[in-house]
Amino acid sequence: MHSTGYTGAHVDNVYMSRGSSRLLTCWQPFGDVPVERGTLAVCEGSHRLPGFKHFQETYGNFDVEAGNLHGSGWFTENPHEVSKFGGQWRTSDFRAGDVLIFTMRTVHMSTANLTDYIRISCDTRWQPAGEQADRRYVGDFQSPEMKFGVHSTIVDKPKESVSMEDMRDKWTL
Repeated sequence: MHSTGYTGAHVDNVYMSRGSSRLLTCWQPFGDVPVERGTLAVCEGSHRLPGFKHFQETYGNFDVEAGNLHGSGWFTENPHEVSKFGGQWRTSDFRAGDVLIFTMRTVHMSTANLTDYIRISCDTRWQPAGEQADRRYVGDFQSPEMKFGVHSTIVDKPKESVSMEDMRDKWTL
């Protein structure tokens, strides 16, 4: 997957919405990563621009697990489908030590890795210590039955599950 793989456009809130609303994602590459090796791209202003209001009220509030979604949870694989709401996609070459911090409502995705080299990165979540964490991701826990993102398969989902396409039609997005 490293030579053609990427992550589609999504907000982290669809995966991690059962704790603090002030959760932040911190993405850090391990080493220098040029864009062609698959960096993170964010849609600037997607967490606050008026054009994203309906997007955030629908997709942004969707809990992919509670909603029995089959598929990755990505809103789309096509960044142009997000650009229509406003904002501009931003990315850059990253250097060792760089960090990108963004909200759970920021639309982001990765660029495709067009090289024969792997890109190694880490994403961690941070929140105010006094606020409740999403219990699915802290303490002693079992691997969830349902998997999303790049680990998703149709086989993992219950028969009564819905697709992102179904939900986008319902939300008129």
